[in-house]
Amino acid sequence: MIFSLNPRLLLKSELIRHTSVLITGTVLAQLISILLQPFLRRFFPPGLFGAFSVYMSMVGIIACISSLRYDDAIVLPRSDKESAGLLALTQISNLTISLIFFIIFLFFGNDILSLINLKNGISCSLLLLVPLGAFLLNAGQSFNYWLIRKKKYTQVSANKLVRRGGEGISQVTFALLKNHSGLILSDIAGQTSNVIATIIQSFRNGFHLNLLSLNKIKYVAGKYSEFPRYNLIPAFMSTCSFFLPPILINKFFSSENAGYFDLAKLVLSIPLAFIASSLSNVLLQRFSSSFNAGKSFLGDLKGTLMIVGAISVAETLVILLFGNTLFGFVFGSNWSVSGDISRIMVWSFVLNFIVSSFSCLFISMRKIKYYSIWQIFYFVAIVCLSLFRNLEFRNFLKIYVLIEVVCYLSVIFIMVRIVLNYEKKVIGKV
Repeated sequence: MIFSLNPRLLLKSELIRHTSVLITGTVLAQLISILLQPFLRRFFPPGLFGAFSVYMSMVGIIACISSLRYDDAIVLPRSDKESAGLLALTQISNLTISLIFFIIFLFFGNDILSLINLKNGISCSLLLLVPLGAFLLNAGQSFNYWLIRKKKYTQVSANKLVRRGGEGISQVTFALLKNHSGLILSDIAGQTSNVIATIIQSFRNGFHLNLLSLNKIKYVAGKYSEFPRYNLIPAFMSTCSFFLPPILINKFFSSENAGYFDLAKLVLSIPLAFIASSLSNVLLQRFSSSFNAGKSFLGDLKGTLMIVGAISVAETLVILLFGNTLFGFVFGSNWSVSGDISRIMVWSFVLNFIVSSFSCLFISMRKIKYYSIWQIFYFVAIVCLSLFRNLEFRNFLKIYVLIEVVCYLSVIFIMVRIVLNYEKKVIGKV
């Protein structure tokens, strides 16, 4: 027929549409946070942002392990009952592990704050919010995976807006009240809004309690046991590798330096926040479907890679040419140091953006063992930063960037090899 469409073109248009929806929602959500930064950075001093960065690092590390990585598998099953069982299993694990950390922080809070040189930045009562923040982060993420499974990308985007909106309103309120605990309390408010929104959306889109049974939860725990067995510890190591630098900088140098690092990291991570997570979520569903059907996805990869590459080049040029001026003008003269160190850090964050956009390949192609081995290597390399604690701060950052660049280039090589080997098999079947 004249009006018939090429199925490959339809697939590409669907990928573009879904990605555009997620990216639009992510951009709008992150803009709320980023547009508030010039105001917040003038109200809260660098040391307070450094303490908040350490708080967020601890939340991220706990959230990484609290689901036992079963949340990564929610998109994969063909039946809704299996997926719902994984979602329930994720929440049970999330609640249990978060409570364990709450008890640890309750009894050893002072010792933990002294260990990371944060006794003057966070009180013991605020430290108790770390497990709560981790629980909320993981809960919202796992329910979003259900929505991604159902291809409800508009709802996923709306939930991101709810989260950042709740967080932003709270930040402005606490800033006007001159409450220096406001950064942490605002994160809790935003995460709570997100969890409520994702739960409501999930029940509206196919998730029901009658899908759950104890036998099904036990069944999926065994069927998908490779996720905690092979990916939990390596993923924990990888997450620590990403979140440890602010903690190490706070411990070895000062909360002020951690604050400068935090702002540079925030700005350099804009492509990560705006695009990488959205691309990865859509590609995870697309690659999983193609892999299950034994079809090629090289076309999707090439198109996405061109977009990611163009963004990476643009970010690098902007930071190298205008970094110092940009930070000083937007955030105030107190933060010009962040602009200076961003010119050192940009290389690792560009590679991180590329890797994060395509890391879903390991999950969708059931190659998490390879990713796990790399994560162990990455963790060991970052831990080696502690050997350079006596260096001047900027030299310490240069060592950090060098380690990151080597690690990200190695995982890119692994991804390329996996894709090429798979495509050869697909061609051989044709």
